[in-house]
Amino acid sequence: MNQPLQITTEVIAAVLAVWVGYKFITRSRRPNEDGFKFVYVNEDGSVRELTEDERAYLTTEFHPNDGARPYIKFHFNAKTPDKKVSGYIERRQVPSSVKIQ
Repeated sequence: MNQPLQITTEVIAAVLAVWVGYKFITRSRRPNEDGFKFVYVNEDGSVRELTEDERAYLTTEFHPNDGARPYIKFHFNAKTPDKKVSGYIERRQVPSSVKIQ
């Protein structure tokens, strides 16, 4: 009779661990700033604001299976599917020590 309770406790602990890890990874790394929600990380690790064309591209609605949709990096050190450092990222995921040009 204790077996179902033990499994439930283990499942709850696993789900809680995943949730805590997700919240840690996605936490904001900058104070609130004005500006567009996304920025671009260059190949050298510097970060810049987006052009008007890039902003329009990122605000366009795409089907989830559309290969032309933009790839948004999950965190600053993440690499894109083609193993590049450069790519779009949420402004709040850029470390506060990195200046956005």
